[in-house]
Amino acid sequence: MKLFKIFAGIMGFFALVFVVSLFFPRTYKIEKTTVVNMHDHETFAYLNNIRNWADWSPWNTDLDSSMVFFLSKVTEGKGAAQYFRGGLVGNGRFRIVESIPNESIAYSLYIDMGEGSYMSISQKFVLKSLGGKTQLTWVDEGDVGMNPLYRFLLPSKIKSTEQGFEEGLAVIKKSAENRKLQMMQPLLQSLD
Repeated sequence: MKLFKIFAGIMGFFALVFVVSLFFPRTYKIEKTTVVNMHDHETFAYLNNIRNWADWSPWNTDLDSSMVFFLSKVTEGKGAAQYFRGGLVGNGRFRIVESIPNESIAYSLYIDMGEGSYMSISQKFVLKSLGGKTQLTWVDEGDVGMNPLYRFLLPSKIKSTEQGFEEGLAVIKKSAENRKLQMMQPLLQSLD
């Protein structure tokens, strides 16, 4: 009888967790925006080239000092990919899955962490012209389904993603603007 009460208590706890999780949202949309001091076509060209992602991506040697990168033959636009391998983060890739000139770039991130564990994320950048500048918005949206654990963890995922997007957009802005300045240096020097 005591064993039955313990079992019933455990089952009751899980039922309560499931019922409470129904009050948590299952879908989410995260958007963070910055303004880049470049024309939209320049900002698009910078982000659309997978070779530039090493400048700003948080998935770099700062995260995992053993990380090694490889690029696909296609380095711009749809199909461009950056593969990586590291002792801490495992094997993975970024791949541009949609590229609409001067409007948006959608990409997927896949990480194989070994032992059947993996992570897959789809996000996009949306660009809007503001005269000689670009409003750049980083978007992540999805559905965590009916899994009660995912629903409970969703608020912390949203908070950490928002923080990551804010930091990432600041790095993208700085990197893109610095790249433009570096490209203009020879022209400016020839005018002197």
